[in-house]
Amino acid sequence: MLEPLRPARGGFLRPFGCGWFIREFLLGHGPNGSPRIDPDVGAPQADIFYRYKTALIKATAVDKATRHEEKQARREKRAISPEEIEAH
Repeated sequence: MLEPLRPARGGFLRPFGCGWFIREFLLGHGPNGSPRIDPDVGAPQADIFYRYKTALIKATAVDKATRHEEKQARREKRAISPEEIEAH
């Protein structure tokens, strides 16, 4: 009997794609809080990798804090507070 392969609950969180981030970064748009660069000069591969991972970590942290606040607000039967999300 064959069982379909599925990721465990949760899986991978990718708030934005790697290709999209690299393209926007090299165009000088500074996506997701990364610094703007000069598109004519470009950036070393190590810098692109570092900026992508940093932006991914920040986006994941914001998402986790939002989920935590939503769960806590549901448990306490109150409205969601943006200040509480910022605190986490």
